[in-house]
Amino acid sequence: MKKNILLTFLSILIFASACKKDRTNGASTGNFNRSTSASLEDNRNIPDITQVLPNIINTSTTLTNDRVWILDGPTFVLDNAILTIEPGTYIKGKKKVLFSSKPSFLVITRGAKIIASGTESSPIVFTSDQVAGQRAASDWGGLVLLGNGRTNVTITSIVEGMQLRYTLDLGLPESVLRYGGYNEADNSGSLQYVRIEFAGDVVEDGDELNSLTLAGVGSGTILDHIQVSYGADDAFAMFGGAVNGKYLISFGNNDDDFDFDQGYQGSLQFCLAVKVPCLGESINSNGIESDNISAPSTPVDANRITLPVLSNFTVLGGQNTQTTLYSNSFAGWFRVYSGYRISNSILAGLNVGIDISGATTTSSFVGNSLIHGFTAATSGSPFTSVTTSTASNVNSFIRLANPFNTTICSTTKPIPDFRYQIVPIASPAASGADFSAITVTHPGGSLATFDTTPVYKGAFGSTATARWDDNWATYTPQQNPYL
Repeated sequence: MKKNILLTFLSILIFASACKKDRTNGASTGNFNRSTSASLEDNRNIPDITQVLPNIINTSTTLTNDRVWILDGPTFVLDNAILTIEPGTYIKGKKKVLFSSKPSFLVITRGAKIIASGTESSPIVFTSDQVAGQRAASDWGGLVLLGNGRTNVTITSIVEGMQLRYTLDLGLPESVLRYGGYNEADNSGSLQYVRIEFAGDVVEDGDELNSLTLAGVGSGTILDHIQVSYGADDAFAMFGGAVNGKYLISFGNNDDDFDFDQGYQGSLQFCLAVKVPCLGESINSNGIESDNISAPSTPVDANRITLPVLSNFTVLGGQNTQTTLYSNSFAGWFRVYSGYRISNSILAGLNVGIDISGATTTSSFVGNSLIHGFTAATSGSPFTSVTTSTASNVNSFIRLANPFNTTICSTTKPIPDFRYQIVPIASPAASGADFSAITVTHPGGSLATFDTTPVYKGAFGSTATARWDDNWATYTPQQNPYL
């Protein structure tokens, strides 16, 4: 009898543990959006347990997926420590209550590393601590990687969006906010299958925290499958360095989707940038903005220009009249002596397609692309083998499957599809890719880092092929329960 009671008790205990496993293990227990026609909603259960991260991490630490980790104020990884984050882990930034309050953010300082290697079915999520329906851009500050890569500013420069009070209150020196050095191949770790949501912060006018800041980050760092959504400032901001990246998504961010500055010379491929007009984004919100420091004082390399090498980009604004919200916006804007090499891409739906009138023509090229602008498709020269349009309906020009189904400000869940259509009328994006013109001597590796097999233009293949954003990305960050 006692034996039977014991067995019954053990059975109940095992059952209870099994039931709780889905609730306490942050890793996905199944595919949350496997259908390519799904809204890509993330409705996985997340752990009940929460734990606040210390503001100073100076020994190697692992964030496990059996709990939700909370960023409460400025958090720094120092002293060559490695912060490892398990697949399926959720990190929530505590919302800043007052404008004068210190935002919650995570900084990986020079010499330290972050190893955030999620998987397709168990992405790592940095998001707001607010409940669904109440999240907003700038709820928390964002993720900052500071490396020893080359820039064209002094190595004593403090990264954008930082203030000394963030470190002084923690007893840390100003030097933890500095970036840049002399190592093109510097390694700050890896970000793979990672989402960053509701981040960014306006410290003061002209000084903002971006959702993902990469300052002096070298080519030894791995970036792939990263989505930045609903940020208050830029989504991906590169200040110098030579870090490369693939499969990057910027969705519904307030300012620029990809911002290059201070001598950034990396290579990016398969990148998507989508404006969401109903969010009321900045009228100066650009898809790509590239700048340079024209006359830096005591620079690391005064002759280094900003020169991103970009292939298979899709940058989308509004479909038609929605673009009035972006009256001063460019799908691509290269200025202040910035260089550029762009090929096999789609830039459409903003006021101006691409403007290179303020850029340098040294080592620069735009070609093999589809470029649209409601008032001007292109500005500046040279352009080679590009197809341009100022059509009132963008999708009649590019013929993507369902790119403008992003009505996330309503109760309807979006079902966007950024692949190109093959029926009933084939898209002009279906062919014409050419990688030969973007070969350039480049610290980021240039052509050596690219997949040169695609024959199509844009970030995605045809509707007959699998989409690389399936099962890990989401276009419903405001509606995802995260419970």
